[in-house]
Amino acid sequence: MKDAHASGPPDWNTTDHPGSLRRYASWLNEVARATFLTDKTHVEIFFLLKSDGTGGLVQPPAGMDRTVFLGAMKISLQEHDIYGVIHIVEAWSYFPRKPNDHTMKQVVEGEIAVSELKPGDKTECLLVRVEGRDGAQHLWLSPILRTADGVALADPIEMDEPMGGRFGSFFDRT
Repeated sequence: MKDAHASGPPDWNTTDHPGSLRRYASWLNEVARATFLTDKTHVEIFFLLKSDGTGGLVQPPAGMDRTVFLGAMKISLQEHDIYGVIHIVEAWSYFPRKPNDHTMKQVVEGEIAVSELKPGDKTECLLVRVEGRDGAQHLWLSPILRTADGVALADPIEMDEPMGGRFGSFFDRT
C-alpha cells in the first residue's frame, strides 16, 4: 500500500464534482486504513466538502444521541451548501451466510440492528462511506481482524448501492 498520508489528497476538479469526490473518498479510505493499522482504532469523523473541494470536518459530540446529531448535520449540509459527505467509523456489519438469509432480511427491514446480533453473528469493520448531493454513493467495508498478536484489516468490500438504516441518505432529495 502506498503511503496515502505522504501523497496528500488528490486534486479537486471543479468540472467533475462526482469524480473528484470519489477520488477524495478513495484517498481517505487509504488514510483511514493506515491510521487504523497504526492506532488500532479510528475515531468517527465526517468530512463535509463543497463543490469547489473546500470544506471541513465534524465529529459527533460525546454522549450526543445519534439521531439528534444526524438530524442537525443534515440541516447543516443544506445551510452550508455541502456537495459531499465522507463518513469514517468503526461499525458492526452482518455478512449473510447463505442466499435469502433470514437474519439479513431482518437487518435490511429494520427489525433488528446489527449491534443487537450475537457476537458470533456480527463482524467489526472499518467503514468509509461517501455520498454526493447528486445521489452517488460508495462504501468501503474493511473487516477488522483482532487476535492475541494484534489487529489487521481484511481487504475492503466495496459497494455502490444506496445505504439504508439509521444513516440512510445524508441529503434530502424530496
